[in-house]
Amino acid sequence: MKSSSRSAMDSTPSNGAATDRSGRTNQSEIANFLQLLREYLTAHAELGAIFEQHADDKIPFAAIRALVGDDDRAVLYRLKEKSHALFRSHGVATRAVRREALFDLAVGSLFHETMKLRETLYQREVYAPRVASLREAADGESDALFSEFDRILDKSVSRLSEVVSEARALLGQTRDQLRRLLVERFRDRAVTRCLLSRRDQVEATFPEGFLGLLEAMYGDSVTGLIEAARALLESAYFVDAEAALKEAGRSPAAPRAELEQLALYANGMQAFLDCAYAESLTSLESWADLDANEPDFARLAAAALGRLGHLVDGEENGVEIAARADRLHARLDATAG
Repeated sequence: MKSSSRSAMDSTPSNGAATDRSGRTNQSEIANFLQLLREYLTAHAELGAIFEQHADDKIPFAAIRALVGDDDRAVLYRLKEKSHALFRSHGVATRAVRREALFDLAVGSLFHETMKLRETLYQREVYAPRVASLREAADGESDALFSEFDRILDKSVSRLSEVVSEARALLGQTRDQLRRLLVERFRDRAVTRCLLSRRDQVEATFPEGFLGLLEAMYGDSVTGLIEAARALLESAYFVDAEAALKEAGRSPAAPRAELEQLALYANGMQAFLDCAYAESLTSLESWADLDANEPDFARLAAAALGRLGHLVDGEENGVEIAARADRLHARLDATAG
């Protein structure tokens, strides 16, 4: 039940997603984008928490040191490097590429501004006390040098509020640019699944929250939840998929027929994993009876059913279950094509 603006769009992958010659989204590019998304959500949550918990002049150096540095132990460094690897380009030929370039520029600026913050806090908490202790033991001939130290420290610390303000602003700007990239990638179900799996971080990052972000991406949150459920089904996370489908079903406008089909498939496949083979067959038979035209799901279910005869060999009702599985296997093979 996508909105009219979404349903009117063509079915080709978004301009923001790399594709191979067949038009399919490049899986390596998606994996790299998902890594960037995870790093960003972590960075935003941790940096945002620091800004919420401390006044500008009370931010501890240790907290910032853990977030920003010059190697991959720091999440903001990893985010910057991943963004540069994905989005640095020699041109801005398309609107999507321009959005990616803007996001990369904002991330780079955020990194460098937080590095300034780290340096300022270091000077305040580490450098200044050391200067003070050395001053006590120094002779009068070093007064000019200590005066220069004082000037440097005063100048650095006096800019602390300005540096924090810039970092806060850039944190918001990177989030807004990321939202645009996510809207571009609404066809990539793996992205929606990642957002669902990190729902708490999404809630903390975007003012509109998780459901509001899905609405921005899909036109309505129900469609987004269903797309996330489909991604979970494709990855064999059947219990999580059922939970997403149940949440989607709480909306009065939810597409009941589609939800019923997907829920039957999820239940049937999970029952198979739980070795509840009779229950699995009942759910999958009901799913097939609804004329669900899902070739990929049919292929996965057929592959599971093809093993069922061996799994129930010698068990009570095993012959009957195996016969049912063979009949359903044939039906699903036809659907899978």
